[in-house]
Amino acid sequence: MAPTSEDSASLNLPKQLFINNQYRGSTHSATLRVKNPADESLIADDVPIAGPSDVDCAVEAAQKAFPGWKAMDSSKRRDILISFAQLLTKYNSELCSLTRLTNGRPVSQDFETQHAADTFMYYAGWTDKLQGSTVPLTNGVLSISQYEPFGVTAGITPWNAPIALMAFKAAPSLAAGNCFILKPSEKTPFSSLFLGKLILEAGFPAGVFQILSGDGSTGELLANHLGIRKISFTGSGAAGRKVQIAAAKSNLKQVTLELGVFWLFPAKLASPSAASMSKSPSTKHFSSFTEKRWRSGRRA
Repeated sequence: MAPTSEDSASLNLPKQLFINNQYRGSTHSATLRVKNPADESLIADDVPIAGPSDVDCAVEAAQKAFPGWKAMDSSKRRDILISFAQLLTKYNSELCSLTRLTNGRPVSQDFETQHAADTFMYYAGWTDKLQGSTVPLTNGVLSISQYEPFGVTAGITPWNAPIALMAFKAAPSLAAGNCFILKPSEKTPFSSLFLGKLILEAGFPAGVFQILSGDGSTGELLANHLGIRKISFTGSGAAGRKVQIAAAKSNLKQVTLELGVFWLFPAKLASPSAASMSKSPSTKHFSSFTEKRWRSGRRA
């Protein structure tokens, strides 16, 4: 059954930025209008769009937190990541409800939070295994390599699996000793903003893991920011190209892109029959929530 906007009344919707281990309002006056995709009804029109000063504040907090997080004993970082993984499982119901409300996923597809928990648990095991290498060369010369964290990193996630894709970006970054700033899709901000509660409960130091709601303008600020050393983006090819260009023009920050291929599958629904739905490739991708298909079909 599709979620209804009345469901939001029973949820305490998180509608503040999470910066330096505190929920706070934005200094930017613009806000997001978040709708229920099932009926296009308005869920909230006061979700903050992080502006330049908000992004600067988050980056500054991350820069201050980085030396301590990097130097922290790997076993302590591991324990914090494990605790966060366990909290994802503990708050699975709340996270799934907040995601369903804004992306229309049916209850039968509530499995991404466990994917996220498994991802954090896996990368927690890597905190003490990034050891580099020493290779003997000729004449007593040694070639020594050592892995070093970037510092401040950022991730921009799409609407279709906000918690799972958060984990795919945040878990390896945090495990390696980086600080991480998350910018979720403007269509599905609530489950990501809820994570601030888990960040506090897991024991992350202030500034290590932060969350900024916003639209493309916030993503552009992150991609252009000179204090961010790496950014990961999942979304459309057009937006990914903008991220790549901004990263190159600013400080040549490293970029990871996972881009959609919706242009291959134009989804046109005009009261299709059951037979046509079963045969159409585009409809199979579109109806991924009701069939055992890839999850990122086009949002209607």
